[in-house]
Amino acid sequence: MDWFHLIRALFLLNLGNYGFAQEGDGNEPTDVCGKPVVVSSRIVGGQDTKKGQNPWQVVVWHSGIKNCGGTLISSSFVLTVAHCVERVNASSVIVILGAYKITGNLKEEVSVPVKRIIKHHLYNEAKFPYDIALLELSRNVPFTDFILPACLPAPSVEFRPGHSCIVTGWGDTEYNSTKPRPDILQEVEVRLITLEDCRDLYKSALKDKYIGITDDIICAMNIHKGRDSCQGDGGGPLVCYENDRWYLIGLVSYGIGCGIGIPKLYSSVPAHMEWIRSIIPAVRSGSNRMESMPNMALVILALMYFTQ
Repeated sequence: MDWFHLIRALFLLNLGNYGFAQEGDGNEPTDVCGKPVVVSSRIVGGQDTKKGQNPWQVVVWHSGIKNCGGTLISSSFVLTVAHCVERVNASSVIVILGAYKITGNLKEEVSVPVKRIIKHHLYNEAKFPYDIALLELSRNVPFTDFILPACLPAPSVEFRPGHSCIVTGWGDTEYNSTKPRPDILQEVEVRLITLEDCRDLYKSALKDKYIGITDDIICAMNIHKGRDSCQGDGGGPLVCYENDRWYLIGLVSYGIGCGIGIPKLYSSVPAHMEWIRSIIPAVRSGSNRMESMPNMALVILALMYFTQ
């Protein structure tokens, strides 16, 4: 046996692992995650976005009505919050990918029916924890300049309090506003804060009505006065930039008012990565690629080849 060539074959096979999750299995995306093709300087504070700037943003429609936002994490799965899809049948839900204008029907958009709704098994609509759900699409969606997944958070990438992040959605631009909701996707810059500070602010605001904030929550404050995620933004992405990629770390869940100095609460994606992997076992964080083939399998393949 030529051991030099055996080792070389193993090395090449190991590199080849990263191609096994290409188009067709629905559990990938590959290295395209979190890297929009359309890049422009972000002037945030409740501003219109550019078409293709947030290609992971989706609209979740239920019975012909915009219900919530969501985030594409692979070619066949979308993350949103559970309260947006409680008491909803999958057969009545459609996801719009590549969405930019609610009035829509743009050539870049793709409408896909939902095959399955998977709410976190510990979610209780009467309480706040575990407000997260996966929507399995009825078919795999090809990636384009306007349809790309956000990266799932990797253990090696940490977003600390003080980190500036972006929230997007089509919700109200003012609290209790009578104005029409925006037609074009909006974005606002927020800053992560500690759970301790977040709890203190809610205790002060709610007093005896405060019921606690669980550890599976991320809190973020609006940076620009009067601008924040608001009604109608539920389920939409909280993404943070690191190492040339946008990572999905939260989903708009709930809060008090909008832009009034009280932080918004987001379902933490890092806190629920174990649950996400239990539903989509082939997806791993960082690049969202499928897990590599076990090394033993590579050895067996190589031995079979060289002993023929």
